[in-house]
Amino acid sequence: MRKEYSKALRSLFTARMKAELPRFEEIRVKSMYFWPGHRAFRWEASEQIHCWIVLSPSPKDRDEFTLLIGWSTLGRYPELSMVPCTELPGDSRDEFRLDEYLTRLPFLWSNRDTWWKVPTPGRPGSMAALQARLEPVSADKAREAVTHLVDDAIERLKAFAIPYLEEFSRSALQENATHGGSSSLR
Repeated sequence: MRKEYSKALRSLFTARMKAELPRFEEIRVKSMYFWPGHRAFRWEASEQIHCWIVLSPSPKDRDEFTLLIGWSTLGRYPELSMVPCTELPGDSRDEFRLDEYLTRLPFLWSNRDTWWKVPTPGRPGSMAALQARLEPVSADKAREAVTHLVDDAIERLKAFAIPYLEEFSRSALQENATHGGSSSLR
């Protein structure tokens, strides 16, 4: 993602998270499993159960982003070599048995790995689209381009991710209580 869009995206998204989902605090993550340029937001459901929302701008030359959601029952950022996890969210919630998990938000309502994309003139790969990528982008234009994308992402977090993470948290806390409150949840 171009730096102008990425800067506007991070600023707008962080402000909206703070205003609308304040239990998720922005956290600096120091882990080899956390990509540069991403932003992590954590909700500590308990000392060991940490639920995550991760803003993930495209590391490639595409003006798009996605959101990762998931958890760790080990009191840390999920240390996963494969993101998103190969196990997709399902109605049976089999993924809840995993100690650590990250998936892309769109998998909560679809089988498709869709990303939020900054609109460009022309069809992708066309001369008009290529020329548009070479033109400078002002801060105002970048902010305008990503605002509706952030609006949609926040609404989808509220509609899909928050209920899902709350369901996971309840399940993990219940599992912990069932097994005598041991420090290991699974």
